[in-house]
Amino acid sequence: MKKVFLAFCFILSLSNVNSQEWVIVDIVSQTSKELVIMIDVGSEEIERKKIKNPSIVSLINEYQSNGFVLEKVTSGIELDINGSFPLNSSNRANNFGITSMTLSNNNRIMLWFKKE
Repeated sequence: MKKVFLAFCFILSLSNVNSQEWVIVDIVSQTSKELVIMIDVGSEEIERKKIKNPSIVSLINEYQSNGFVLEKVTSGIELDINGSFPLNSSNRANNFGITSMTLSNNNRIMLWFKKE
């Protein structure tokens, strides 16, 4: 059994392993003055940046000039519910009473870059 394991490790060390580097750019918000993005390179921390040029096309061109290929563009909706439920419920008005809940949705665009 030990010889089989050593042979497997030897063959694995000789094989060519293709690794890919992925970068996920999450566009948090876009205004006429700036672009707020979050960059995930696979590490523990996600970097948050503000770019003064609000063009998504120039952001894609910047990553492509660094050798990355735009693999996917995904979009999603992030729902945020802020507020609190009241402690006492009133059965006269409704089951929940008066709440101060606010619902906001953010359309998010994620750019998936791959570098071989």
